[in-house]
Amino acid sequence: MLGIDKRLFSPQTRAWVFVAAVAGLATVILNIALFAALGWAIEAVWTGKSVFSASVLVGAFALIASKGFAGWLERFAAAQAAADTKIAVRDAMYAHALRIGPGGLDRERTGELVNTAVDGMDWLEQYYSVYWAQFIVGMLSPALVIAYIAAQDAPTALILLLTLPLPPLLLGATSQRFKAVSDRFFAAANHLSAQFLDSLQGLTTLKMFNQGKARGEQFRQENEALRRETMRLLAVNQVMLFIVDSGFALATTVMLTLASLWRLSTDSIALGTAATFVLLSFELARPLNLIGQFFFAGAIGRSVAKKISAFLDTSPGVTEPNQSAGLIVGAPEIRFEEVTFQYAERETPALNRFSLTIQPGERVALIGASGAGKSTVFQLLLRFVEAQQGTILINGVPITAYSSDHLRAGIALVSQDPYIFYGTVEENLRIAKPDASPEELARALRAAHLDDVVAQLPSGLSTVIGERGSTLSGGQAQRLALARALLKNAPIVLLDEPTSQLDSQTEAAIQDSLDRLFQNKTVLIIAHRLSTASRADRIVVMESGRIVEMGAPADLLQRNGVFAHMVHLAAGGSQ
Repeated sequence: MLGIDKRLFSPQTRAWVFVAAVAGLATVILNIALFAALGWAIEAVWTGKSVFSASVLVGAFALIASKGFAGWLERFAAAQAAADTKIAVRDAMYAHALRIGPGGLDRERTGELVNTAVDGMDWLEQYYSVYWAQFIVGMLSPALVIAYIAAQDAPTALILLLTLPLPPLLLGATSQRFKAVSDRFFAAANHLSAQFLDSLQGLTTLKMFNQGKARGEQFRQENEALRRETMRLLAVNQVMLFIVDSGFALATTVMLTLASLWRLSTDSIALGTAATFVLLSFELARPLNLIGQFFFAGAIGRSVAKKISAFLDTSPGVTEPNQSAGLIVGAPEIRFEEVTFQYAERETPALNRFSLTIQPGERVALIGASGAGKSTVFQLLLRFVEAQQGTILINGVPITAYSSDHLRAGIALVSQDPYIFYGTVEENLRIAKPDASPEELARALRAAHLDDVVAQLPSGLSTVIGERGSTLSGGQAQRLALARALLKNAPIVLLDEPTSQLDSQTEAAIQDSLDRLFQNKTVLIIAHRLSTASRADRIVVMESGRIVEMGAPADLLQRNGVFAHMVHLAAGGSQ
């Protein structure tokens, strides 16, 4: 089908749309046969012939039963096409989200994507199932009707052909206006959904700054804007329905009636044939009227499809190798060679010819002010983004030679603000290792000093901890993230200030556990606390995407450089 993104139109959906269209055309053919039978009956009664016989009754029953079956098949096929559309498109959107990763999703508003994937599917399923099936039937059924009429009386068919250009002209005249209004409607719906989600997620901040009512007023205004766009869309739809109903339907009925009366008056056709022609005028208009009824869903469906296609066209930003270098085993060497990376919206590079070698089993801490490039090092190593220049190697192999799955299977990450999924403690742990034994779960909890907390929960590991871990404190959520990383047991560990939300006593206990558990791993730490940095084998001080100082903690203190100055400032601030 022309103009359809095949990514949104799976082979199963196409098959069911085809079945629905064939069933719809079969209904048209059966209606032609039924009207022809009625015309024959009228002619027979007019000429005094009997219309009651076993064969006539059987034929009538067969026509009615076949029409009923064709109608059922059309509805069933449309429902199957709708279901397949939802599954195929949501799968495609999620698969693409995985491909582009966090770096790509940062360019999208989460609320708009959620609205497209949920509410948008209701419009899309109608567009790719009901609307398209009706469109095919509506475009082909006039040919079937005219072909039958031409077989009975060619002049009447020629007269009817004069009305054929009317439906495309009427639909074309309204489609552009409809497209513009439907695009604005869906954009407003998406924006409203994104604002609502944003407001819910930032509810605490809104309440703290007494901006809840102001945000509510903004939300009310956007709701009103959506209502206006909805009414515009409905108004254009009703105008189009009126034109089709009163224009094309009336024109075909009047044209066929007048043509039939004229041909009947000249004895060119029989009364029954004339009656059949008049009845067929309604059949000629019926499929096109159905197109008009679903035009509303079709217009919004096109807007949704355009939004989804645009999302699926976003570049992943990283290229997968044809053949992966394999899994990372053992504590590897990590080497950055002259790496430069600049974000699209920034004027200066986040990393500027950055070079660093981390020895196997070494623990290196990255410190520096915000914007120094520390987090970008993690983003590049995880291949959420790709360096514009330079090379990153693991055990001498460029990370571009690893598939994303193999690369990330060898890395455990604990972020400063870890994401805790809605579900149980155990479900959140098993994200790291789905087949972990109960003993492994218990060992990870003990190492993260979370076992006592879990023991006090109402259902232990089976306790539901709420969306984003809402029933846990910040420190408990961070310890759960640590337990996940320990359970994964990856050869590379990335820690983004893993103890920032812990008290000093708990931090010291966990640091002792981490020292033992990470002995045979290569560890890279973003450290804001100097207590965390001081436990590293080597400290790398960064400024403006470059390394300005590097060495063991004790050596850097003796140099009385940048790191020593930071220590002195911290000591002075704590007095």
